[in-house]
Amino acid sequence: MNIQQVHYILSVVDSKNFETAAARCYISQSTLSTMIGKYEEEIGIKIFNRKTKPVSVTKEGERIIERLRILRSELAQLEDLVQEIKGEMTGVVKIGVIPTVAPYLLPVFLQELANRYPKLQINVREKTTAEIVKSLKKRTLDIGILALPINDKDLIEKTVYVEPFLVYDCRNKPSNKPLAVHELDYQKLWLLQEGHCLRTQVNQICERSNEDKVDMLNFAFESGSMDSLIRFTKANKGMTILPFLASLDFNGEQACRIIQFKEPVPSRSVGLITHKYFVKNRLRKELVEIIENAIHPLLPLNAKMNVIQPLLDSY
Repeated sequence: MNIQQVHYILSVVDSKNFETAAARCYISQSTLSTMIGKYEEEIGIKIFNRKTKPVSVTKEGERIIERLRILRSELAQLEDLVQEIKGEMTGVVKIGVIPTVAPYLLPVFLQELANRYPKLQINVREKTTAEIVKSLKKRTLDIGILALPINDKDLIEKTVYVEPFLVYDCRNKPSNKPLAVHELDYQKLWLLQEGHCLRTQVNQICERSNEDKVDMLNFAFESGSMDSLIRFTKANKGMTILPFLASLDFNGEQACRIIQFKEPVPSRSVGLITHKYFVKNRLRKELVEIIENAIHPLLPLNAKMNVIQPLLDSY
């Protein structure tokens, strides 16, 4: 087996087509098919069922491919380590950011990161917490930015900032006074849909203040995006709970409808997460520094915080 065969096999898996995979690998289809066939003969196992359209992976091949993905990742990590030792930073870094952080955090730090590493290709995608954890463990993602803690033995966490939650109250007569969690109007409270860690955090805030209540929430609306949630909360005169950074672009009437929580203020811890074998330590350290420098001046000071965990038992 050689390294090129690993890339050829995984290219077919990802594209589900020999012709497309060959084009991606800049070789002819016959060469790619021959090289993969030689490896299948060498191990005595058929990885692909070539009779299906699109091409499918055999049951035995699935186990082989799982190990080949790890091998490819380890080879990439070796290359990263060499760059780290030589003080270089090239190639590609893949970053996943949860949707309730990405719109507010990325604009204030991403350009600085790109300027600091001009030879580094930075690929950023919005992903849910579950998707980030899964991708990091499969080694198809390098860095995750999300709510902490995750508490996974295979992953390394670094808290970057603690962000308070706020109430966005679009009912007829909002109050400017700080609000206790038990004073929320649960019949008017709208949340993000299932799968977002912010939703589980808000559920915890509500449950802690209403442990003796049954059917405390009436979900009149559930949204998959923060922007939609904010718009529909306003249009339907409801209320919702937002992370602090989401309120920074509010002005006029929107800003007047932001209410702080009474102390201890429900908050979330946001930070970086990488696989324990991630080797670009200088990049991770400087990314933390860049985000800290960008975000800390924007956050309120001297508030007593109550950090709400993102409930990740299912992962």
